[in-house]
Amino acid sequence: MASLMQEDVLQGLLSEAGLALTPADAPRNRIGIGTVLPSPCAAACPAGVNVKGYVGLIAAGRFQDALELVRQDNPLPGICGRVCHHPCEAYCKRGEVDDPVAIRWLKRFVADYELEAGRQKIGPLPRTRKEKVAIVGSGPAGLTAANDLVRLGYGITIFEAHSEPGGMLTSAIPIYRLPREIIRTEIDAIMELGVEIRTNTRIGADLSLDELFRKAGYSAILIAVGAQVSRKLDIPGEAGEGVIDCLTFLRRVSVGGRSLPGRRIAIVGGGHSALDCAQTAIRLGAEDVHIVYRRSSVEMPADVQDVKEAEEEGVRFTYLTSPLQIRRVSGQVVGLECVKNQLGPKDASGRRRPEPIAGSEFEISVDAVISAVGQQVDSSGLTDSNGLELSQSNTILADEHSLSTGVPGIFAGGDSVSGPAMAIDAIGQGHRAARAMHRYLLGEDLTVNELFRPSRVELEVDSAPVKTEHRLPMPRLPEQLRPDHFDEILLGFSADAAVKEASRCLRCGPCAECTICLPTCVKHHTLLSIAPAEAAAPALLLRSRKDQNGFSEKDLPNVWHLQNGSAERAGTDVQMQPTACTVTETFCRGCGTCVDVCDYGAPRLFDRDQGIPTARIDPSLCKGCGVCASLCPSSAIVVGPYTDQWVENRL
Repeated sequence: MASLMQEDVLQGLLSEAGLALTPADAPRNRIGIGTVLPSPCAAACPAGVNVKGYVGLIAAGRFQDALELVRQDNPLPGICGRVCHHPCEAYCKRGEVDDPVAIRWLKRFVADYELEAGRQKIGPLPRTRKEKVAIVGSGPAGLTAANDLVRLGYGITIFEAHSEPGGMLTSAIPIYRLPREIIRTEIDAIMELGVEIRTNTRIGADLSLDELFRKAGYSAILIAVGAQVSRKLDIPGEAGEGVIDCLTFLRRVSVGGRSLPGRRIAIVGGGHSALDCAQTAIRLGAEDVHIVYRRSSVEMPADVQDVKEAEEEGVRFTYLTSPLQIRRVSGQVVGLECVKNQLGPKDASGRRRPEPIAGSEFEISVDAVISAVGQQVDSSGLTDSNGLELSQSNTILADEHSLSTGVPGIFAGGDSVSGPAMAIDAIGQGHRAARAMHRYLLGEDLTVNELFRPSRVELEVDSAPVKTEHRLPMPRLPEQLRPDHFDEILLGFSADAAVKEASRCLRCGPCAECTICLPTCVKHHTLLSIAPAEAAAPALLLRSRKDQNGFSEKDLPNVWHLQNGSAERAGTDVQMQPTACTVTETFCRGCGTCVDVCDYGAPRLFDRDQGIPTARIDPSLCKGCGVCASLCPSSAIVVGPYTDQWVENRL
């Protein structure tokens, strides 16, 4: 392939796809992949978590190793193990056999396992850079960026307007879904690295962005304030007692308030916040709780299982219904007047537009209404005389890739840029912002900040030999006990259940991607090159300073390594070029030995010309272990980087 085009042109094309040429002295002059192409589940994760790697470690009973692997990309595993919307599971290939692997719950298991076993505290990391970075907002995006930047040696301060850090995690998610001790534990772990969090400090009212630069001496600022203002219903009768927005209601309860706006409540909306309000109201003693949603249950954003749990607790759902006005008598709410809808053509969201049906008006008898129709950014204090620009939807305008704003040194991320999204999306933006801010402080080009990550990976997995085994159910608090208190509904997996569930993973792709093999690897072709510190390929975290290949601390003086759960870092990263087995068909005599010995079903026999059998190996299933090559009587199988043709097909 390299002979067909100039090497620099080829390298440019490969770089755009996250690939790299092997060194000139590499055997067979093939193209190697700079990092393992992620499995579909990992490609679907906005934070880039190595899903297959940590699931494989759980299956092997290596729970702490699994947690360390998760934390390389997600500093909030216990939180995301409870509230993530798990897009990874939608792409899990096991779902084509029976059910997707319970990836989110496995993440929760390893986080809870560490809490039960006792988490080892990490001392403050050394401050190696003179620059200080200010982060406005302590939600998932701000916490993730702080975690990344403090590990790079910067001084980090997070400014939080409320009395408790965590952003929407703390103020809007009920404790029966996300216990506060889980939030505190994971924020404490970030603070132990040396991150300072100043609560009750509102940027704009207490301190301006200009003052952070001029007086406080910060070199860069990340705005990650989230979307913490509820949208209004904009219907007659909304103003006045008996009507409250979902965020105000949930915040009051999160700080200990136990009062209800009424006994018979209608909640308008169909997302997670609507369900949170409904189930919270049930726990506070509401007699009758309705959720009114303008589309059908199919289009409802809330999770199907969460809807089922709410129904079990007594919440009633009224679909294809829009509110027209809140009816009052002597100022008191007495009813919510509504109209039935039918679904028309799709709108900008990709969902069918609700259209009112003439003459279908009706009223729900209630004495309180909670609006849960979405949130927006509170930009007050952020745009005064500092040049920041807002979009029409009131989000901060920032570059799509670097998250830099029009003001030098000011970046924005999370819901303040994207609008209301999920925690894992904010974590992904926190990583992106941290990388961009690091490049900015180094005086480097921000346009090359983004690391390549495929938006979708298609792997053909032969599921024929896979025995049907449905995912394990999550133990839950009995429904008759839930309305009486705020205890967590989901109880978590046991160790045996976690191992069993993780063992359902099909291990799509070339290997488990867990990287635990590298320090003891005896195959010299596994580690082929040392790349510059800011290479486009993501770094591998080595688990020791010396490995069996003879690479020593002297040879690799600045490689990442893990120590007590934290990563130390200097100047270079090691790139892995994963291996696969390949058959030289002219040598193969079709004996089938490779088919018999492979545990992964990668080799298959085919008819070559004139009916002569030959073996071929599917790189998507091959683990690169080399067992077939060592037992091949014809020496027809070689182990090495992926073939040119396979890489061309993927490109």
